[in-house]
Amino acid sequence: MAAMYFSNALIIFWISQNGFDFSSLIIYYLLTFLVALVGILYLSKKVRDSNKSIFLGILFNILTILPIIKIFSPVQLLISAIFSGLNVVYFWIPCNAMYFKFSSENNRGFNSGIYYLITPIVGITLQPIAGLIAEKFGFQMMFFLGIILNIIPMILIWYLPKFEWNLDIKKELRTLKFNWSTFFQGMSSRVNYSLITVFTLFFIKTPFKFGSFLGYLALVAALASVINGYISDKVKNRKYFFYFFSSLAVVSFIPLAFAPNPYCWGLFAGISGLCMYLTNPFWLAFNLDYYKEIGVEKTMVLREVFLNAGYVFNLLVVFFVFYFTKSTKISLIVISLLCCLMPVVSYFQGIYREKNVT
Repeated sequence: MAAMYFSNALIIFWISQNGFDFSSLIIYYLLTFLVALVGILYLSKKVRDSNKSIFLGILFNILTILPIIKIFSPVQLLISAIFSGLNVVYFWIPCNAMYFKFSSENNRGFNSGIYYLITPIVGITLQPIAGLIAEKFGFQMMFFLGIILNIIPMILIWYLPKFEWNLDIKKELRTLKFNWSTFFQGMSSRVNYSLITVFTLFFIKTPFKFGSFLGYLALVAALASVINGYISDKVKNRKYFFYFFSSLAVVSFIPLAFAPNPYCWGLFAGISGLCMYLTNPFWLAFNLDYYKEIGVEKTMVLREVFLNAGYVFNLLVVFFVFYFTKSTKISLIVISLLCCLMPVVSYFQGIYREKNVT
């Protein structure tokens, strides 16, 4: 995970530096998550060894980097996006399943908080370092070091506990209701994890400052995840935290479109990142509660289906709004307002109001 945060932190910055515009960056993200969604649905025909899957996921991450070390053609972005999407399927799903499969079910909120604390801690240091190396020694050197860092966990992975898992969720998709809440969670997450990254390019122009900004967001994100998860486990009622922090997170997106300068952008993005990391453990714990009867492995696969569907919808909305209005600001306003429906949709879905698994 640390290797990926180092090697991938500045990919969007690098693509932008090679002359690709706003639409191209959105399409790159869109292809990534479209491939991930299709991959989850159609590459899940057999039982897989978790360690082999994670090994392939890391390999796909290396193959995400290799095509764009030196960019000559838009086709290289297409190839990179395809491998990035496969990384989601083969790395993140088994990793998530492994973490919760071997952790205590009685501390779901706390474990979710720990899970969402890991990535900010990694990002605080490694993303600024990646930016510094790219600025001082060039992006090729940064990517080369990132590839070496990815090789290390390809060796260590064989020492982790393993399990066999089946990604085939066609039965669950036929018998369970569409999870609109997680779909909207996916929509909202992409504002924080993709759109803020892209829009930051309008305010920050050097690799080190860009990496440092990502490190700042990681620092902000680490502040409250574990505390909130711990409290929710003690109270044994995640309903109030789920709705309060969900509302806070989606409303925090709206000021982003009106940031007049880098300082306001940094403030608004920091607030948004903090709010998202306050709510993320509760969104994850909700999915584990919602699909409790079908097991952790199937839960993580279903969660990724609805999240990635939300990612794709978010990026399609942004792309088409920008295509017709030529305004990045209007694109951000529209998708932010749509995300504000997330708590409402969750309420009418009956989240934490009734038994959800049928």
